[in-house]
Amino acid sequence: MAMFNETANLTDRDDSNFFLRFVKYFIPWKGDKSSEVVRKAAFCASLVLFSMSLNKLSDYLGASREEQKSYIQEVVVQYEPKFDGNVSYDANKGADDYDAADPEASQQKLKLQDWAKPLLKRNKDVIGWIKIPGFTDYSGEEYVNFPVLRGEDNKYYLKKNLDKEYYESGSIFIDYASVMDENGQTDNITVFGHHMGYVGTSFTHLSEYEQGVDFLKKYPIIEFNSIYESGRRYAIVSCFAINTEPEDDGGDVWEYVGCRDFNDDDNKFEDWYDQISKRSWYSSNIKCTEDDKYITLSTCSKLLKDLRWVIVAKKLTPDDNIDQIVKSYKERPDKDIYFPKYWRDLYGNNKVYKGWEY
Repeated sequence: MAMFNETANLTDRDDSNFFLRFVKYFIPWKGDKSSEVVRKAAFCASLVLFSMSLNKLSDYLGASREEQKSYIQEVVVQYEPKFDGNVSYDANKGADDYDAADPEASQQKLKLQDWAKPLLKRNKDVIGWIKIPGFTDYSGEEYVNFPVLRGEDNKYYLKKNLDKEYYESGSIFIDYASVMDENGQTDNITVFGHHMGYVGTSFTHLSEYEQGVDFLKKYPIIEFNSIYESGRRYAIVSCFAINTEPEDDGGDVWEYVGCRDFNDDDNKFEDWYDQISKRSWYSSNIKCTEDDKYITLSTCSKLLKDLRWVIVAKKLTPDDNIDQIVKSYKERPDKDIYFPKYWRDLYGNNKVYKGWEY
């Protein structure tokens, strides 16, 4: 019998108020039949077990979150490179006989950066370090401050840490087909990291660039150094949401990950720049050419399934003035931004920010 009918029938037996009748339906009461006592006792026991389960789940999730954070904090404390405020524009050339399997024997032959040597001893797949300076939590810890790896493919480090052990947050890693070595780098390198929701690790906090141009002006610079470089900085030129499945945009997908070298007939700089410009939530006066180097940070968006939140940044040159770049940042009108159809169907042609958990 439905609970409504049960509670309704109590009117004939009990003149007390509805709240008391409701309580009597669930709590053993004087005069209850034995079957009613058993039913109510079972309900109370189930409620206690449910409460205990929620508490255990909360403890587990909390422990998991702290465990995820503590691992990377230990790595940062031990290995984070400390650069001065100067920007380095000189190419760092080294020998071409570096043996990643034996970094100690090779480090004298290369202009391998001192900060990278201990990391390479721990994992030969380390390719660099990425950081967004000043973007910190309440304790002063940078949200984005990680070693960067390169795996045998773009899946290897999805759920592995620096020690190649299972790690839910995964590692920050570059596109395996990109070049980043002692002789230079691919024109555009994609850097991947998970969006971990409330846990807040990996690239989760990149979603905060969705909240508006004022946030971008506060954190416009990304430090990204290969193991052969120090003092390299990149200025953000584009932030956008993009689909990864053709059906989410009328059968179209722009393969931004595949845009590596602009001398490739399939990846002309003009076409690439047009794509990142028309999709960008912000505009600026940054001069971008095919001779410049770029990084593309890619993470999932919790706003829509299979959507990616992408940030493109240009390697600073002697001609770039950071103060002028920051002043030039502007919010683009929603009507001028290209959103995938999947996005437009739910949010319209509008920018959306729901918090960093999304």
